[in-house]
Amino acid sequence: MAQDEFEIVLNEYAAAVVERAKSNLRISRQVRGKKVNRVASGNLLNSLTYKATVRYKKPVVDFTVSGTAGKYADVIEFGRKPYPGQPTKRPPYRDIMEWIRIKPLKLRNKQGQFIKSTESAIKSAAIAIAKSIGEKGIQGINYYTEAIEDTWPEYADKLIEGYIKGVENRLLLNKR
Repeated sequence: MAQDEFEIVLNEYAAAVVERAKSNLRISRQVRGKKVNRVASGNLLNSLTYKATVRYKKPVVDFTVSGTAGKYADVIEFGRKPYPGQPTKRPPYRDIMEWIRIKPLKLRNKQGQFIKSTESAIKSAAIAIAKSIGEKGIQGINYYTEAIEDTWPEYADKLIEGYIKGVENRLLLNKR
């Protein structure tokens, strides 16, 4: 397997990881006893990408998120730890207001009755959600981490074999 073939396998592996990560995002999960779907607008889902490069003569794959989804991708991946009693550690409620509109959430009053989604009701709900996130945190879903772990067994031997052949080819070229 020549170096070019190794790069092909590396790109296949990276593409498989991105597809698995997208699949992981679509899955509804139980988080703290509630069924949770982490996809609202699809912005994060459509922003998952990779870049295969060579650094210091070694192949490297960076799994990234392009565009504006990058500002919250890590929170979905790794979660957010709680900061009880520290109101300055809450997420910005304006972003949560946008999420409420996109999702769309059906708002309720304190008695549990559905209410009309007015701007003030959405703002109140967003502030309450931000406060809850600040106090309780958010559990991550490790969409990229699990994708890497799930796809590695299928590609490990091919990648290792290709890398070794690439090193051998470089050594043979240097001998000449």
